[in-house]
Amino acid sequence: MKIEWEDHRSGTVLRLQGELVIEAVDGLRREAADRLGAGPRLVLDVRSVERIDSAGLEALLWFSEEITRRGGQLRVIRPGGQPLAALQATRIERRMAMHATLESAARSLSRGQSGREGQAA
Repeated sequence: MKIEWEDHRSGTVLRLQGELVIEAVDGLRREAADRLGAGPRLVLDVRSVERIDSAGLEALLWFSEEITRRGGQLRVIRPGGQPLAALQATRIERRMAMHATLESAARSLSRGQSGREGQAA
């Protein structure tokens, strides 16, 4: 899995590419735990995730819980294909502020919206 961090004024974009599966999750969590500070504002871009397994789904939940625990905000850019089907089947997508585009997610963070406003279905 390829992991890219990009810092902006309104927050950080974390782009994941490849397979979000058990072999990648521990390293991703360690890197995120080291990188996230207090009150993080994170856009998690999973559009390029091709496959996700149960460990990957748990990692997404971990991001949500960890950022909330740190007093931050999380926005997720909606994936397609198998990852979206997995998020819908487990109803995890209902627990996260999902957006169709990076622009929508970033606007939501900068305005401090609760998360689901401005998102595309």
